[in-house]
Amino acid sequence: MDDEYQRYFEKRSVETTDDANAVVPEYLKRVLPASHSRILDIGCGTGRMLSALTNAGFTRCQGVDIAKEAVAICQKKGLNVKLIDSIVSLVVGKKTNRFDLILMSHVLEHIAREKIIPTLRHIRKDLLKTAGRFVLMVPNAQSNTWCYWAFEDFTHRTLFTAGSLKFVLLSAGFESVEFLDPRCLLETRRFLRPVKSLPLKVYEMRTNFWNKVTSSSFHAPSERIYSFEIKASVR
Repeated sequence: MDDEYQRYFEKRSVETTDDANAVVPEYLKRVLPASHSRILDIGCGTGRMLSALTNAGFTRCQGVDIAKEAVAICQKKGLNVKLIDSIVSLVVGKKTNRFDLILMSHVLEHIAREKIIPTLRHIRKDLLKTAGRFVLMVPNAQSNTWCYWAFEDFTHRTLFTAGSLKFVLLSAGFESVEFLDPRCLLETRRFLRPVKSLPLKVYEMRTNFWNKVTSSSFHAPSERIYSFEIKASVR
């Protein structure tokens, strides 16, 4: 484990919140399996997502992280979390021990570029059930903050666009890639969604205009996602 991740949450001033009332995000609710399913949260941090899943009635959840402080915080909350050296070192043994759903939130950007595809391949081949679902979230290089998140966190190795994320997932052997809540509206109150949609359209029109003025472009087949993070579901 890299020394840079020791006391990571302390150095990044991440608050340890009370997760007693944590709820599952709307975009994730739409792809959750049955409540008896086995769920793994890779890079679970201080355990907020695990707490939310537990609150929602999922009883077979576990997490892993490479940061000792994160594991200690989770265990203090009563969550099933263990310390690992790396994702590729994680093994589950029998195929029956594989997971129906694997979550990985804001982890992939911390992995060295040459290890990203092998890591994703390991998740697909050795940790996920054949019909299982893998959901991951990464900072978005196409967002309004652009490359800010590449440098705000010193431990970030790369950023992703929808196109580059899809590329590494397909290269790892996943066959179906779906981007969840690409306009980032599901967490907005329903009556406010149309209000937010209009400025989003204006933003895209402005972006297209300046692309023409500056002779710039986006890769046409890649989905345009402007929110802070890209959320993808793959099988």
